[in-house]
Amino acid sequence: MDAPPAESLYGPRLAELRAERAGLEARSARISSLRGVTFLAAVGLGAARVFRPVPPLVWMGAIAFAVVFVGLVVAHAALVTRMTAVELRIRLCEQGEKRIAGDLAGLPEKGERFLVAGHAYAGDLDIFGAASLFQLVRTAETGPGEETLARWLEAPARAAEIEERQAAVRELSALTRFREDLAVCGAASGTRGRTAEPFLAWAEAPGKGPAPALLALGAVLVAITLALVAAPGLLGLEGQARLLWLVPVALQSLLLMRGRAENEAILAPASSRETPFGRYVALFRLIEGQSFRSPRLVQLHQAIAASSASGALAGLQNILGFAELRQSGLVAIVANRFLLWDVFCAAALARWRTRSGASVRRWIDAMGELEALASLATFAHEHPTYCFPTVTANGLHFMASDLGHPLIAPGRRVANDVSFGVDPVGDALLVTGSNMSGKSTLLRAIGVNTVLALAGAPVCATHLDLAECQVRSSMRIKDSLEEGVSHFYAELARLKGIVDAANAGERVLFLLDEVLHGTNSRERNIGAKAVVMHLIDKGCIGAVSSHDLGLSDLAEESRGRVMNIHFQELVEGGKMTFDYKLKRGVVTSSNALRLMKMIGIDVELPEG
Repeated sequence: MDAPPAESLYGPRLAELRAERAGLEARSARISSLRGVTFLAAVGLGAARVFRPVPPLVWMGAIAFAVVFVGLVVAHAALVTRMTAVELRIRLCEQGEKRIAGDLAGLPEKGERFLVAGHAYAGDLDIFGAASLFQLVRTAETGPGEETLARWLEAPARAAEIEERQAAVRELSALTRFREDLAVCGAASGTRGRTAEPFLAWAEAPGKGPAPALLALGAVLVAITLALVAAPGLLGLEGQARLLWLVPVALQSLLLMRGRAENEAILAPASSRETPFGRYVALFRLIEGQSFRSPRLVQLHQAIAASSASGALAGLQNILGFAELRQSGLVAIVANRFLLWDVFCAAALARWRTRSGASVRRWIDAMGELEALASLATFAHEHPTYCFPTVTANGLHFMASDLGHPLIAPGRRVANDVSFGVDPVGDALLVTGSNMSGKSTLLRAIGVNTVLALAGAPVCATHLDLAECQVRSSMRIKDSLEEGVSHFYAELARLKGIVDAANAGERVLFLLDEVLHGTNSRERNIGAKAVVMHLIDKGCIGAVSSHDLGLSDLAEESRGRVMNIHFQELVEGGKMTFDYKLKRGVVTSSNALRLMKMIGIDVELPEG
């Protein structure tokens, strides 16, 4: 179950990219030297004129060196752009090495913005945040791609949908260079961590822009203004005749004022520097140029390629380039007064919106889904020992071989066979064990792998067979002084959500860690048994961890529908260790007093 070394997956590509970077840096150094030489030569030959007359050949030499200098500046700028692209590819590969090694601390985009208070399991299972599943899986570099992936991790798909995603993930997993190019183009869009909703709202907004009659009048006025500005010099006009151009300029100002509100509604969102539209042209062009086989990928490709999204967006970017002049202060004022710049830009954007606006959401959704699938595919590529689970629509069950927690580094991960909801195991597991023995980690391993499976991703196991279900957990319960909520009441609220879901007929897989430990042992025993029995009576399956050995009676009271399993600590040479391997039955030891003595509290240990 251990992942291969990161070097075996990314080593060759990193070596290639680093060699390319070294070559580019050497070329950059040579060009920089040549730039300095040609600049000094051009300046030196030009300055010679200050001291004495020079023949034309010297002037020609100065011009030639100046031309070469400009050419080198342009070449160096192109080289720097290429070096930046190579650096980005190196950074992406290095992030892949970190994901494989389980070193998530330095990875960007923790996805905390997707964590919704009160979510059924996201907070308990580390789906978002630091060292989270989102960090481990995410390679999407656009806001829509991240949002789609987050949505898949937050809500389970149906079995048929999962099967389609798995086929797409398998195909994309083999397209290593395409996935790398997709991430590079996504990063170039500048939208990571930002939603596409401002763009979509603008594209789908009503409004036709300036009226055709006003555009025609504006075109005539601009032509007259330019003619009158040029006329005095051409016709030799004198006096007040030289100021005739002020008349059409005044009329143009009235046109600007008349249509300002409509123009602003079109121009302001599109040209805002605070919420810029994504630069998606290269990304869509890459997708359009790739062929696919799996049905889901073919469908996504058609959604983008059938209407030539890249061409339409390239046209939009050209218009936006002109519209950005409105950010140029005095230049924008002059352009508007003499050329009605905003009016014609607004008209061009309105025409684009009428022609293509209704298709934008389809393009963005397809792009986001493809990026999310590519994230799952990269996860599969980086963890080739993980398996694709079998997800069925019938019979609520969970059967796993060598199940591990994907957020634990491969060198420290311990895998276990875990099954429930099938004969002869029963519908639920009661996990007992001493402190730090692995009870909570097991529950999280079950939950995280279920989330991965129901998103369409491979899982940290050699085999997993499960049914469509809704994961519901009660693990990390926090009280709130601000809201006046005690720990016990907060846990009751969480349990109520799980019970309500079961009562509503949801196919619940529940994970309960130290259930009701905020009350006394007698009431905890009675209440915890009641919760578990109610859930399995409603057809749910799951696992419960507890220090309370009194709950072990559930196995008998439920007539085998609850099975006891446990983790055991090992004591060798006065030191306590854990093997984190599941065993049948109820734990027979506890380590709380030993742990207290280890930290310096003088307690008397029981004999035996």
